[in-house]
Parts: sequence; structure tokens; C-alpha cells
Amino acid sequence: MADRSLPTREHGSLEACCPGQFGAPTPEAGVTFVAQKNLTLIDLRGNPRNPAFLASAQATLGLELPLQPNTLASTADCSALWLGPDEWLLVSRRHDHISERLAIADGWLTDVSHGRSAWRISGPHTLDVLAKGISVDLHIRAFAPGSCVQTGYAHVGVIVHRLDATTFDVYCARSYAQYLWHALTHAACEYGYEVLAAAE
Repeated sequence: MADRSLPTREHGSLEACCPGQFGAPTPEAGVTFVAQKNLTLIDLRGNPRNPAFLASAQATLGLELPLQPNTLASTADCSALWLGPDEWLLVSRRHDHISERLAIADGWLTDVSHGRSAWRISGPHTLDVLAKGISVDLHIRAFAPGSCVQTGYAHVGVIVHRLDATTFDVYCARSYAQYLWHALTHAACEYGYEVLAAAE
């Protein structure tokens, strides 16, 4: 029997602690949710017109910070998502790879790991679920894999990162995670959705 204890800080919702299939009784789930646990999330600010800042960030992170809106750069250990002209979200599963103590010249770093929740959403009806709450055009011609955007879903600010045609990572402030989870799963009910064990 699934453990229906209260959610921990690593999860954004009750169901995220309880793997299973929910919603319409379909042969295969139309949408799959996986809570993303133990991510290191660092907010990086800096002047993109400062060559010393860009060079230091590249040397430290092993990647060039993306300078075009709604793009990202990745290595095997770290991704840098463009959030604004002078702001990036650094994401890593390796706790020893990034931290707010990184020596990036003229950069300001803040650890926001405990302030955000994240889910990976995939499946044939993922776009249908996201389209119910997001005004951004998510057609693959307009929002290709490797794109990211700050937008809103059900009046909650979110960051959406497209990994492939039907797989997205969605981040939100932890204080809104329970509300957002209910909005997403309510939107997914008609397609049937599956909650998998949280990704470490």
C-alpha cells in the first residue's frame, strides 16, 4: 500500500509521495509526472556585457552562458537556463558541482534549491495539459527542445524547460507547489496520469 504520509520538502505534493495511476481509467497514462528531488538550483546574476564575468562563468561552469532569450546551455553536470538579460538558473544533480560559493568574477549567486519545486512531465498528452494553463505557444516550431521560458500556469509563476517533443521540466516556488500540483493533475485527469517515484 502506498505511503500517504504528508509530503516532505523534497516533494511538492501529496500524490508525488504516492506513485500510482490516477484520473480516467485509460489503458496507458496520457501524462506522467516525476518529482525532481535533490536538485541544486543556483540563481546567477551578472552583466552579460562584462567579458570578465562571461569568461569566468565559462571557466567555472564548463559552459557558455546563453545570451539569447529563452535558451539554455548544458553539460553532463549542469544546465544554465536564461531567465532574463542578466539572470540565469543553474541546475545540477551533483551537489559538489555548483554552489553559491562559486568563484565567478563579478557574479552574484544565490542558492534557491529549497525555494523551488520541480516536476518532469511527459507523455502523449503533456502538451494538452500545459496548454490548459500556459499562454505561450508550445508548438515545437515555436518552442523547440532546448528552449526555456518564464511564464504562468494557473496564475502561478513557472519556468518551463522543454527536453524533447513531449517531455518538459516545470519549476515553481515551493510555496505554490501544492496549488500548482492540483492544477496540473486536474488538467491531466481526463487523459489519465501516472505518478512515478521521485527522481533522485
